[in-house]
Amino acid sequence: MMSDYEKSKKVRRIASVIYLLILAVIMGGTYLSEQKKEAARKEAQALKMSGEIPGGFSETPSQN
Repeated sequence: MMSDYEKSKKVRRIASVIYLLILAVIMGGTYLSEQKKEAARKEAQALKMSGEIPGGFSETPSQN
């Protein structure tokens, strides 16, 4: 039979593992979000350099 100290030790270990898992999910999500933002920023910069406007419209309408 486990003593109260051993039971509380087990509960603290489980809580710490859950905390670390939650922290890992948050950090991973933040990292992925930053990667997506950086990719979008680079794509927008490339479109700006090529003269295209995101959304498919140009600044001056073509005269047909």
